[in-house]
Amino acid sequence: MKDTFDLQNPWRSPGYTFPDEPYIKRSIFSTLIEDLHKKKITVLLGARQVGKTFLIKKMIEKLLADKEVDPKQIFYFNFDAFSLIDLVENDRDFFNFIKSYGVTAKRTYIFLDEAQRIPEAGLLIKRYYDLGHDIKFIVSGSSSLQIKGQTKETLTGRKTLFELYPVSYYEFLKFKGVEPPDSPAQALKFEAGGYQRLMEEFVRFGGYPGVVVADSFEDKIILLKEIYNSYIQKDISDFLKVEDVSGFNRMVQFISAQTASLCKINEVAKNVRLSRHFVEKYLLALEETYVIAFLRPYFANLGKAIIKTPKLYFYDTGLRNAVFGEFQPLDNRADIGAMIENFVFSELIKSVEKDRLWFYRTTSGSEIDFIFVKGNKIIPIEVKYRISGQKAYPKTFNTLAKHTNFKKGLVITKDFLQEKKTLDMQILYIPASVLYCTGAELD
Repeated sequence: MKDTFDLQNPWRSPGYTFPDEPYIKRSIFSTLIEDLHKKKITVLLGARQVGKTFLIKKMIEKLLADKEVDPKQIFYFNFDAFSLIDLVENDRDFFNFIKSYGVTAKRTYIFLDEAQRIPEAGLLIKRYYDLGHDIKFIVSGSSSLQIKGQTKETLTGRKTLFELYPVSYYEFLKFKGVEPPDSPAQALKFEAGGYQRLMEEFVRFGGYPGVVVADSFEDKIILLKEIYNSYIQKDISDFLKVEDVSGFNRMVQFISAQTASLCKINEVAKNVRLSRHFVEKYLLALEETYVIAFLRPYFANLGKAIIKTPKLYFYDTGLRNAVFGEFQPLDNRADIGAMIENFVFSELIKSVEKDRLWFYRTTSGSEIDFIFVKGNKIIPIEVKYRISGQKAYPKTFNTLAKHTNFKKGLVITKDFLQEKKTLDMQILYIPASVLYCTGAELD
C-alpha cells in the first residue's frame, strides 16, 4: 500500500522535478488555485480523459512552488489503484496514515482522484470533513451517477463544484499559438483561411486534451476511437450493468445521427429495439457522464419546458464523430449543419451556465437554435452556416420579438461578418471560425 502511495506521490522524493513539457493552459486553473485556500471541499467533475488528473498534478506543482508548503503536507490518492480504497474507507487507518506521513500543525491537502470508485464516496468525505481537522479535500470524479448524486446530496453546503469540459475553441487556438485578434474583422481580413482550417480541425476532432496535442490526424483518430471504446462502450455500460450491450451501442449510434435534433424517447426506443425504460436509463447515464446534453425549449412559463421534447447534443464533436468513425473534411459531410450547430452549443456551455440556454420553437415548427436568458436579457442565436449574406436573416427572430423584448441577436455563419441595426434590434453576424468572441457578446 505504501509502495503504491509513493509511486503516486513522486514529489515527496528529494530532488524530484515536475515534467517540463508543452501543455494546454486551461482557463479554469486559476479559479481552482484560488479555491485551494478555502475551507470547503473542491469537487472537480468531468468525463474520463478530459484532463482532471493533469489539472490536479498542476495544482500540486503550484502548491509546492510556494516554499511554505512542504511536500509531506500533500497526499494524492488515485483510486484506479484499488488497494488504496480500503485505506481510505477505514477511519482509524486513514488518519494514522496521514499522521505518520504528514506534517503536524500545518494544513494537509488531500487529493482524492477518481473518487467514484469509492463506495458511498459522498458520505465518506462528508464524515471526514465534519471532523473539523485542518484538511483541504480536493475530489475528482468521472461524474458517474454515483459520485455526482452523492456530492450533490451529501455535501450540500460543504463543497464548491467545478465542471471540467473538453478544451474550448479559445484554449485550442491558444495552444496552437494563435493570439486573439483585436476584432473578428481583423481575423477575417488577414487570416480567414487559417482560422477556417483550425476551426474545421477542431470540429472534426474535438477538444479532448490528448487528441488536441496529438501530432497527426491519424493519431487523433486512433485516440478518439480508444476513448469511445473504453469510455462509452466499456466504462459506462459496465457501470450501468447493461444486459443488452448491443442495444446500448445501437442507441448511441442512433442518437449520434440525431445530433442537434429533437430527442423523442418513443422514436429512439422503436428504432433501437429497446424499451422506453432502458432508453431513458441509458440517456440519463450518458448525460450525467458528460457525453451528451439536452437543451430544453424556451417558454415564458418555464414549467412547460420540463415536459416538452428537448434537443440532443454531444459535449464533444470529436467523440460524436468517433461513434461512426467518420472524420472527413466538413465540406464532404452531409451532416455539416448539425456538426457546426453542435460545435456552437459545446462552446456556449463552456462560457455560460447551462441553465441559461434554451431553444425556441413555434407551433408551426420554425426554430431558433439557441436562446440565452439572463434576467430580463434575451439573446437569440441562430446557426446559418450554409447560407450567406441577406438570406441568413432568421425570420423566426421576428416571431420571438413579438413575445419578448430582445434587443440583440447573433447569427453564426461560415464567412459573413456584419452588424445590422434596426429601430428595435441589433443583429450581429459572426463566422464560426471566430466564434471565441461570442462569449463577450452575451454579456
